[in-house]
Amino acid sequence: MFNSVSDTSLALFGDSELIAILLKAAVILLLCGLMRRYFPFPKPDRKPDAELPHLTDFRRTNTSVRPSAREWTLLVLITALYAMVSLHRLGSPVMPHTIWQPVQTPQSITLELYEDTLFDRIMIFAGEGDNNARTDGYQFGLNEFTIEVSDDLASWETAAVLNEQRYCQYIDTFGYWNKRYVRLTSSSDADAVTEIAFVNNAMQKVLPVRVLEDPCAESTYPADRLIDEQAAVTADNTYYDESYFDEVYHPRNAWEIAEGQYMYASVHPLLGTQMIALSIKLFGNNPLAWRLPGALTGILMVPLLWYLIRLLSKRAEPALLGAALFACDFMHITTSRIATLEPMSVCAILVMFIFMVRWVNTSFFDRPLSASLRELLFCGIATGIGFAIKWTACYSAVGLALIYAYSMLQRYGEYRRLKLLSLQSGGSLNKDERSIIRRAKQFPTDFRKTILWSFLFFIGIPLVIYFLAYIPCHITRDGWSLKTVADQIRYMYEYHINLDATHPYQSTWNQWLLDERPVWYYSKEDLSGAYHTIACFTNPLLSLAGLFTALFTFADAALTRKTAPVVISIGYLTALAPWFMVDRCVFAYHFYPTSIFMIASIAWCFYRLVSKRPSLKWLPGLFAALVLIVFIIWLPVITGFGTTRDMVHILEIIPSWYFG
Repeated sequence: MFNSVSDTSLALFGDSELIAILLKAAVILLLCGLMRRYFPFPKPDRKPDAELPHLTDFRRTNTSVRPSAREWTLLVLITALYAMVSLHRLGSPVMPHTIWQPVQTPQSITLELYEDTLFDRIMIFAGEGDNNARTDGYQFGLNEFTIEVSDDLASWETAAVLNEQRYCQYIDTFGYWNKRYVRLTSSSDADAVTEIAFVNNAMQKVLPVRVLEDPCAESTYPADRLIDEQAAVTADNTYYDESYFDEVYHPRNAWEIAEGQYMYASVHPLLGTQMIALSIKLFGNNPLAWRLPGALTGILMVPLLWYLIRLLSKRAEPALLGAALFACDFMHITTSRIATLEPMSVCAILVMFIFMVRWVNTSFFDRPLSASLRELLFCGIATGIGFAIKWTACYSAVGLALIYAYSMLQRYGEYRRLKLLSLQSGGSLNKDERSIIRRAKQFPTDFRKTILWSFLFFIGIPLVIYFLAYIPCHITRDGWSLKTVADQIRYMYEYHINLDATHPYQSTWNQWLLDERPVWYYSKEDLSGAYHTIACFTNPLLSLAGLFTALFTFADAALTRKTAPVVISIGYLTALAPWFMVDRCVFAYHFYPTSIFMIASIAWCFYRLVSKRPSLKWLPGLFAALVLIVFIIWLPVITGFGTTRDMVHILEIIPSWYFG
């Protein structure tokens, strides 16, 4: 049934998964309709604000968001639809995982094909062994690993000599053999093999095999480990079944953390990798477990961006528009579906800005100081988490500092005005106004306390989080210490500063703005002829609109000095500007942190446009619909769902785009 639906979908739409996705979407629409009709959405009581006739320009504390039932329903619908697509065929929950490694060098093992002997493909699933058993280096890869075949155990023919350094990927050797016996010879004590299988491609069958000779059968790593998970071998494998692109690094480090292994050198902080390691601990070492943390984080980011825009605009329409556009962004779904650190890092940046905006919206003068310090505390914790996931959060932390300084200047200006008003008003102020004036007199003390606490929140707490994140990780054979973490920081800095590499799909910051050069992650044709390809870039309609809305938002911030355009502009520029000075190899996915503020600028500009011209209120909906259509059309090349080569070439609408 599944294959017939996929084949029909591929034939009709050039996307093997579109019919399945549309059917799931229909179910979600029905459930959200029922929820809207029958689920009670209580509105919290809100006391009316006290009248302040003499404080007309006073900024009250306003951190509350009270969505209507309609807004809640639409937000749930957008998030659920995005989650459904993001999780669809995310990764296999089954993968070979028991490792064989040599216990002597050289070491030979003989296998016997005891039923069928005709095979045209030898599959080896590569992995990583026990690094802790080695005095130096890693138990990884195949080094002059020889495969020989024979009919009589006397005359041997070499089928392959493998030198491969891969992690959780299939290594294929094609040929044509009708032999009963296979001899494997490991000539390096660093070799590590997860599983080996012999396949008849015409029959799509993994042939039964058993161990005939194993001189180390009583050791910790008997030859049975090479063939003990034949049912987990996938002859028709795609991205769904193995690692691709940077997954050869991050899941490898995560597995090492989960298993308490000495770690392959990591060039990023380890908190995000530990999230993947936790998933491996819970669900096993397989593609689904690697990718689940990023996918779940990506789902969470949809309502988080809604909340940030809602805090800034105080309106439902731009917030829902921003969430919908974000859910249809190519880069967001592609980057969330691969096991890398970007989704967790960008999610932390979103949370950092949310709490900073909440602090900006909390007044010194109508709330106790503890209320505003609480927002800064959570902002500092989010900042520490961001630093401990990936250093790109440091760029956005500069944005937080600018917003912080801007808000403190605003508060000082309010203090000056309130102080002047207290001298001029005499007895004309009402009770609430007098309370605000009294609180304003404490401003110098509150200002000093806020500065002092901020050193703890934004320096002390992030440093503690960063260093503690390394405790369960074996980055050196000497164990954890402040020195080992400091040495690792220096190593990462020197690595990124001195990196001298090129890549056919690298790009520059100006190309990110124009969507010129996607990163091509993966491609493979399966046995049915469907083509699976994955590229990372921005939805072109969002890129085009974002060029103009970013400029408008910058101008709006300079002219009006409103919080929303100021925050969006600072977030956009501090995420993007550091890349102006980087001349090493970088990729389109480095635009990801900037993209959330680009989408916020689009939502803000539509809100400003409709506010001035209500007759154009249909325009945001039309734009969102067009973005959704483009998302559906390009869905196969951003997710790896099956398509055709002809469709891939049709979708390469810009000469610099290449999807395989």
